[in-house]
Amino acid sequence: MKATTTTNTTTVNATSQAAVEQQAAQVGMGVIVTFAALSGLWGATCLCSALAQYGITQTIAGWMQSIGG
Repeated sequence: MKATTTTNTTTVNATSQAAVEQQAAQVGMGVIVTFAALSGLWGATCLCSALAQYGITQTIAGWMQSIGG
């Protein structure tokens, strides 16, 4: 009986550890995806702002000047 109890306890501990690791990985991935979405949203907002202020022609010209030097 002692050997069975030890084996069951070890199996439960390993399963619990794997579950905790899986949840931690999911939380980490969620944080990364959230920050990526916020960065993309910020970039789209900045692009819309530039288009509203300067129009498409000046926005493209400014972009080309910043890339080309």
